Amino acid sequence: MLAEHHTFCDLDALIDQVHHLFTQWERDERFAPSLGVDDLHRLKLAVHEWLANLVQHAHFNGHDPVISLSVEVQDDGIQCTISDNSDGFNLDDELTLRSTSLESLPERGMGLLMLQACTKRLSYTRVQGSVQKLEFVVSTQDNPWLKIQFS
Repeated sequence: MLAEHHTFCDLDALIDQVHHLFTQWERDERFAPSLGVDDLHRLKLAVHEWLANLVQHAHFNGHDPVISLSVEVQDDGIQCTISDNSDGFNLDDELTLRSTSLESLPERGMGLLMLQACTKRLSYTRVQGSVQKLEFVVSTQDNPWLKIQFS
């Protein structure tokens, strides 16, 4: 199985560093032929949306941020784990709130819904102390429709 693991500690540079990593993976065809271009783009979208939320909204309570990204190609898709040392939040409650309160074609607030729509087996849990872990799979078997409901 192909796998990658990276750790980041600078929130200001996080998005650029991860985009550079994805660009490098695409250029080097790191996960080819297991992953198609669309699979890698869905993975990039899901990772970007989560990391953008960390950068904009996470509270680290005086701790230096530590964010780890692990990606592993499996038979049915791409397993991704993102862990961080933020305070965390209740993802299920936030997804419910977003899906019931968004206006049609909003300018902001859709990142978590996009993450949910392009992944399967999405979970977010506290694993130990102040470590939060997001796990999801981007399917390589399906061509998912991004079905986000608006109120």
